[in-house]
Amino acid sequence: MKTPQEQLNEVQSRFDSNLAKAQGIEQQITQLQSQLREIQQPLIEDQGAIKALKMCIESVEQPA
Repeated sequence: MKTPQEQLNEVQSRFDSNLAKAQGIEQQITQLQSQLREIQQPLIEDQGAIKALKMCIESVEQPA
């Protein structure tokens, strides 16, 4: 049977490890959110360009 000190050490070690993992994940989330914000405007602009280009192509392909 483990002593209270050994149990404390085990739980403290597990806590420290999980805390470090959680902080790493939070950091990754923050970085990914930042990357997402960076590409949102270009996505909107590209979406508008695609729509406009499709309309141009369709108007050229239709017989006059």
